[in-house]
Amino acid sequence: MANGVAMSGDEIQAKVLAKMDEYEDRSILEQYAIFMGKAQILELSLKALLSRRFEIPFESMERWTLGRTKKELRDKGLRPDFIAFLGSVVDYRNNMAHEFLANNAITRSVANFSDRMLYGDLFKGLYELEQLLVLYDWCEEHDGWMPRA
Repeated sequence: MANGVAMSGDEIQAKVLAKMDEYEDRSILEQYAIFMGKAQILELSLKALLSRRFEIPFESMERWTLGRTKKELRDKGLRPDFIAFLGSVVDYRNNMAHEFLANNAITRSVANFSDRMLYGDLFKGLYELEQLLVLYDWCEEHDGWMPRA
């Protein structure tokens, strides 16, 4: 357990904003690819957590989606704040995987919207993902995966 070790809201925000700066000079497609790649790495990391902490054979999770992985983590009692952030990231990842590129291609062919209008969900998804990764790293470092008693 984390034994009283905490990170302030300001520390979390500073870490997330520093990570967001890394996207500034990237094209939308690069940002999209980074988001999808980090979401995939997160999924694998969470499956590894399930395997090592709850002794679920990694091979049995091979076809699990990020959403299925989230459900299993929730059912195993992982801290609710992490599960809530993960749920948001799952929603953004699903949108990015199934709708983002097609919707943006259609929208661009019909109208001339600003990048903010077209890519707002990507920016929000990136922010949520980076926030979750900060929490993931903290939980790993301080064994803070389970809620305090």
